[in-house]
Amino acid sequence: MAMIKCPKCNEEISDKSTKCVHCGEVLVEEPKLFCEECGTELKKNAKVCPKCGCPVSKEEKNVPQQVEVTKVKLGGGITKKAIIIGIVSILVIVGIIFGVVTINKKNEERKARELSEQYEENLSTITYKMLSGAAQAEDCGNKIKKVWSNTIWEDDDPETDKYTKKNGVFNDDFNDSLSTLFADPDFIKITAGVEQNQTEVNKLMKDMKNPPEEWEDAYKDLKDYYDDYLTLTNLCTNPSGSLQTYSSNFSNADTDTVNGYNKMKSYLDY
Repeated sequence: MAMIKCPKCNEEISDKSTKCVHCGEVLVEEPKLFCEECGTELKKNAKVCPKCGCPVSKEEKNVPQQVEVTKVKLGGGITKKAIIIGIVSILVIVGIIFGVVTINKKNEERKARELSEQYEENLSTITYKMLSGAAQAEDCGNKIKKVWSNTIWEDDDPETDKYTKKNGVFNDDFNDSLSTLFADPDFIKITAGVEQNQTEVNKLMKDMKNPPEEWEDAYKDLKDYYDDYLTLTNLCTNPSGSLQTYSSNFSNADTDTVNGYNKMKSYLDY
């Protein structure tokens, strides 16, 4: 045993003392007693529990007080019901957004498909329109070459005599024969048809710009086909040069146009 000083009065007391004998300062708190049945705190020397009536045993020990949980709240008062409602709301919103995105995507795909189908239809129209004009130009060019050649070589031909001769005598200048040919009402119908075809093709060609991605290669070949077509049809309506150069140019343009058509046809056959 040792002597210590009271923290209040500073007098010496035993270190085993629970209370200062000089000033009454409590040095060691007496342990609290609790009912072993319901956990209610008991007063000193109590014989029965004032709450449940359970007899207090002399060996009653310090029993922790029971805590009754009446309602559990999560996160600052947010109830389980509120959390469920929140989750459902989020799922509904996500579902709506997903639905809108899906609808928009389908609409875009439908529009793209319609544009592609329309472009294919226009491509088919202009391809065959140029073929028709090329056929007219071919008839026209062949007649020009025949009148031109028969005038130079003074060849009799029932089909061209009315252009190559005047009063039964061949024209000295082939230009006179060609002028007579271009003034003929029947031939005017042919050249007018070629020019009308050119006008229609030019208008259609403007609509072919900015093709859908899947038709970009077809558009490049279409432009080449169009250039060859224009060369051929212009030779029909505006012949120039010598007979040899005209015939060569016309033959090359005719071949190129046919090849261009066959290439375009490959896009329309699948």
